[in-house]
Amino acid sequence: MKKILVLAAVLALSGAGSAFAIGGIMDIDAGYSYNTAADGIHGGHLEIKPIPKLAIGAEYRHWNHRGDETDVYAKYKIGNIYVGAGSRNYYDRDAKVFGLVEGRAKVLGPLDAYAGLLVSEEERQYKAGLQLDIVPTSFDLDVNYTYYDRDDIDNEGGIGIGLNYHF
Repeated sequence: MKKILVLAAVLALSGAGSAFAIGGIMDIDAGYSYNTAADGIHGGHLEIKPIPKLAIGAEYRHWNHRGDETDVYAKYKIGNIYVGAGSRNYYDRDAKVFGLVEGRAKVLGPLDAYAGLLVSEEERQYKAGLQLDIVPTSFDLDVNYTYYDRDDIDNEGGIGIGLNYHF
């Protein structure tokens, strides 16, 4: 899975992703994030919208001193809400299917607020944050709070920050 994410990121950054976006075929978003939960989580994501209301994505998280996790998902936009499903490959247990609901709203100018809920048989993950367009249609800054409510381990939450690039 790591190889797929790295290959997709390299293609996107090399301009192949930009050609799709410029031609109006796909909207591509890639980013890096860090969260203070547990002993720190570094993450990266790649999301592609082959059509305006459908997003397909992958996310990689490295929990410092614990292990790596990957998500693969698809979500569909209904109004300002996304509903979707995916699979999470946990660092400490078998992979599980999850459902998700996410919402986004404009707050003021280039500032958006968002919230999301991810539910599997192993956990509930809550996330809320603000996203600021630094360079409209290109770069944005993301600040959030994420809470991981997992079975059989201590529940953990932390403040996160991320930088995203839109192709």
